[in-house]
Amino acid sequence: MEKELEDLSSTLLSIYQKNLEFLKENFEDIFNRVNTLSDDINSNKIKEKYSLEYRDEYFDILNIKDNSWFYGTNTYEDADNRAKNSNFTKDGSLDLLRKGADGISLVGSESYKDVMPVIDYINTNIDLKNIEFRKIYKYVFMGIGLGSHLHEINKKLDPFTTLIIEPELEIFRLSLFITDYSIFTEGNKNLFLSIEEDKLNRTNTIEEFYNYHNYMNYNIKHHLLIQNYKYLEEELIDYFDNNAVGFFPYSMVIENIFRTKNYVKNNDRFIDATVLKDKPILKDKKVLIIAAGPSLDNYIDWIEEHQDKFIIICVDVILRKLEKNNIVPDMVVSIDPSYLCAKYLTVENKDFLKDSTIVFLSQQDKSVLEVVKDYKYYIAQSVMLFEELGYLGSVNNVGTYSFMISVHFGANEIYTIGNDAAFNQKTGNRYSADSSFTQIENINILDNNNLISSSDILEVEGNLKSIVKTNRSLLPFKESFESTAYALKKTYNFEVYNLSDGVKIDGFIPLTYDDINSEILTFSKKENNIQELMDSISVVIEMPDFNEDIKIINGILLKVKNNKTSKIKNRNDFLQKKLDLMLWILEQSKTMSSGLFGNIFLLYTELVDIYINFILNLDQKDNDIKSTLIKINNIWSDGVINVLKDMKRVIK
Repeated sequence: MEKELEDLSSTLLSIYQKNLEFLKENFEDIFNRVNTLSDDINSNKIKEKYSLEYRDEYFDILNIKDNSWFYGTNTYEDADNRAKNSNFTKDGSLDLLRKGADGISLVGSESYKDVMPVIDYINTNIDLKNIEFRKIYKYVFMGIGLGSHLHEINKKLDPFTTLIIEPELEIFRLSLFITDYSIFTEGNKNLFLSIEEDKLNRTNTIEEFYNYHNYMNYNIKHHLLIQNYKYLEEELIDYFDNNAVGFFPYSMVIENIFRTKNYVKNNDRFIDATVLKDKPILKDKKVLIIAAGPSLDNYIDWIEEHQDKFIIICVDVILRKLEKNNIVPDMVVSIDPSYLCAKYLTVENKDFLKDSTIVFLSQQDKSVLEVVKDYKYYIAQSVMLFEELGYLGSVNNVGTYSFMISVHFGANEIYTIGNDAAFNQKTGNRYSADSSFTQIENINILDNNNLISSSDILEVEGNLKSIVKTNRSLLPFKESFESTAYALKKTYNFEVYNLSDGVKIDGFIPLTYDDINSEILTFSKKENNIQELMDSISVVIEMPDFNEDIKIINGILLKVKNNKTSKIKNRNDFLQKKLDLMLWILEQSKTMSSGLFGNIFLLYTELVDIYINFILNLDQKDNDIKSTLIKINNIWSDGVINVLKDMKRVIK
């Protein structure tokens, strides 16, 4: 018996050392954290919370504090049962293809019209009620335990790309004695690890997993180890719900090029991001960003009284409320491509904005520009068509964009009001009173029969309160601020103070009304002409000659048309020829005047290939016979041709 235990101990140490070598080579940060934890435990610097115990021929994790078992059952039998319940169907997965009202048929939209023929083909020829995949391409494990179930499920399903999330480093360390993690990278497979990361870094890891071979993002299989980790599953669902590839359609980029060119023709001033390093126009100024959240109502009188102390930047939807309260913004920010922004920017007094500036993204509807033609406005590229101007970035949330450009403009002391990411806790209103837009939430909605819904009411940590209520549709605003602040901190030094009575935004310093009211006494009056400052970082540019780009597009069109008539032998032959053509197109696009043109092609192929790979990976009759492959090849080629023609039309 003693000899058996010695052999077992030797085996565990061997697995552990192999895992350490694997981590050191592939995940150095995790390797260092594991080593630090081991050193701290061995030196009694910290006390172990868990221990690895051998019980009746299986291993379990003992919680030392309360003497409870993590599994409380045979871990090997548990792993076998979990693997037995894992399969190649859509069970236990995130289905990322948009469904119609029947919950079965696929739907598209006008924004990606050139993908619709593939979607129509699927609805007509594929049995969507009985889905079984030939191979699992993406798999997420939430919770490791000792990792035995990871090994068994991986052995059965053999996923191509695996994401493993474990909130506790100490549990992960124990699993290193039991589970060989190198198996997840055998045979050209890929592994992503999120070990004891905060939510922001965990989201970044999920994003890396999402972007790796993103043309396979039609279905994400996943496994939840214990219910205590249910929040990880909800985070995963939220991420994929808010980052579906269809949210960023190639057709919008093409339309943005068209609109951007029109602003150039109109001799509008464009912000030159390349000069901002030498001209930080908002440096050492106190900047107040006013968004449209309900907590603004608590500060409106205070802002009116003290507006002369701040450079005031406001979002478009709140402008008319500020006018009613005699608060004159230095800068109004509007980024939505909708014509509705014209309404938001229509003020009662035409002289109200005579000393102000307006910042637009170049995706703005032309009707909006007509409303502000008598004011000073500036354009930031929504897509990087003119590389000589640089790029400030683009986000969907106008509040986040206002914050982002403030930092780019050099602001290092920022105050925010109305960035709630939550509704009014009594009325359910998402917006401040008198905003140009109104939306009221039902604050009594519960869990919707265990289905995850955007209207689910959640209780989260508050900025000025311990807990506030919000819902899933509002939380992306919080995450947008957090990810943007995280990225900006890598380049800029700034502090941002949040006076909003909504959710806590990591990276933003909570500041109460009483605190700001006492600090305001030390603020001096602003002495700036915002229009002169904006003129100093903006230029009028000339329209470049795109004739050479048009010639390149014509050459690509000819090659793609010839591809329609090429002979296809089998599935692999189709995929190889398609891949070769895609690589050739990308090489051609590198010679064009803007890298944006190649990105449009990538956006289209990323979206259409999700549907094509979905078809080819289904275990259904006739899915990869020659006639099917020829049909799919024709659909794909026609889509590429249409996208190229649209590109040619807008750059002519």
